[in-house]
Amino acid sequence: MIDYEIGCDCCEKCEMNSYQLIDHLIKDIQLLSSEVVRLRYSLSLFLPKRDGEMIRGEILSDLHGSYYVYPTYRHFVSEYCDGRDPMESEDYCDHMEKLSKGEESSKFRKLTF
Repeated sequence: MIDYEIGCDCCEKCEMNSYQLIDHLIKDIQLLSSEVVRLRYSLSLFLPKRDGEMIRGEILSDLHGSYYVYPTYRHFVSEYCDGRDPMESEDYCDHMEKLSKGEESSKFRKLTF
């Protein structure tokens, strides 16, 4: 663990460590969102036809909030991600689209049971 001086200004080391933390948290959110979609799809197959279709139609809804409203997140995206929001990346969106159709995608981690 790294020790920091109490009351230090937001030095580059502190900023980089906070970016690494945000990056890790984003990966956790992506993992959990992926699992929600996998489970929603699986559940939809066991429900009556109409209910299953409704769940599959809304399968990608309400998975996470909008982080871009936070200045810290915008700064993270700008400085650490070269302006590309990891929650909107093409790889992640393609991954989620595959999962929403019941296709397996191994682009991102998945939970093991």
